[in-house]
Amino acid sequence: MNCPLCNGPADRFHHSRDRDFFLCTQCHYIFVPSSHHLSPGEEKKRYLEHENSLENEGYVQMFETKLDLLKKYGPKSGTVLDFGCGYEPVLKTLLERQGYSASVYDKFFFPDWDAGKQFDAVISTETFEHLDSPASEIDRILGVLKPGGYLAIMTRFYPETGGKPDLEIFKDWYYKNDPTHIGFYGSGTLQWLADNCAIELVYRDDLDFVLYRTS
Repeated sequence: MNCPLCNGPADRFHHSRDRDFFLCTQCHYIFVPSSHHLSPGEEKKRYLEHENSLENEGYVQMFETKLDLLKKYGPKSGTVLDFGCGYEPVLKTLLERQGYSASVYDKFFFPDWDAGKQFDAVISTETFEHLDSPASEIDRILGVLKPGGYLAIMTRFYPETGGKPDLEIFKDWYYKNDPTHIGFYGSGTLQWLADNCAIELVYRDDLDFVLYRTS
């Protein structure tokens, strides 16, 4: 089995709920093979069940916390692409309230992609765990960033002990159980991206947020 992020060799790491999970020996990405992915129709149906709106105070607060980090470590203004915005682009509204010029993309709900437009930042919240072709999608994102542009990613990082995936904790980790979650990132994966994608790791926390800057 080859890794969909770096094409390196991957070994079977875990099996749960009729799905296999593989761990890449090179970039430390954990992924579910395509044979265990939902169909596009099933995947879209799951997303439509989400209660993601401006009326959801917890959802809005989650975004506002990340926007505070973006403003602290990244651009204070400029053009931003919300990559994977979902059926109701809440983040776009919040970005515009804070003075950014925001655009949206989502493969199911806002699929139009202006490949010629360049952005000061791309922010992707709760999307990277859904990518079935992470290498090509990351290349596509980096291709629309201006020189010195920022890529902000929010996705829950898998549990680690001593900088390595912790299988015993992973077995009970709730985040892996969503059938639309097919890719998981750890500290080694985040560093691999910096080392191999010509981007600088500017900031990361230990839970779910990382910010990169292009050269």
